[in-house]
Amino acid sequence: MNLTCSGPEKFRAFKDEVRRRLEARDHREIPGSDLRRAAVMMLLMDREGEPHVLLTLRTDRVTSHKGQVAFPGGAVDPGDGGHLEAALRETEEEVGIPPDLVEYIGRFDDYISIAGFHVFCHVGAVEYPFPCKVNEDEIESCFTAPLSLFSEDRCERIELYNYRGDDYRVFFYRHEGYEIWGLTARILTDFRAKICGD
Repeated sequence: MNLTCSGPEKFRAFKDEVRRRLEARDHREIPGSDLRRAAVMMLLMDREGEPHVLLTLRTDRVTSHKGQVAFPGGAVDPGDGGHLEAALRETEEEVGIPPDLVEYIGRFDDYISIAGFHVFCHVGAVEYPFPCKVNEDEIESCFTAPLSLFSEDRCERIELYNYRGDDYRVFFYRHEGYEIWGLTARILTDFRAKICGD
């Protein structure tokens, strides 16, 4: 997939192709999981002529993933109408982007995090520049990174982590002083390969 999108028309074509590819594949589901549910929102935007993704740096005061780069998102609460509603709610609570400014594109794969969550990943788009008012109790800062960064040949290093007896490759990327690793890097690497590949 062409990861250049200079101008609204090309970015619209990019979004349409991402939507088509998400709809055409069976996303990975994790049946029978008894883990706590969480949902994240991968927000894409047209910046500097190519698709970027919105990321956050979590504070040291949150209960999980302290000081790590993450997508907007969090636990699915009993009052949520589902994991998509949770992802949109958390996006507004963490970075101040309301649901009516998010163009929903589709659902990506499910993941299990080593923090003990069953994570549902949703994909949306937002206009750049976007309103950003971080919840300072949870978010240290927010930033964008080009989607093209997240391919195996561009990662800084790969480490093996053992979780419940299985080895997993963990990707580490650097962008503008931020280190992006763990589940966030895994999701972005998979998305870049499975959805945005040729």
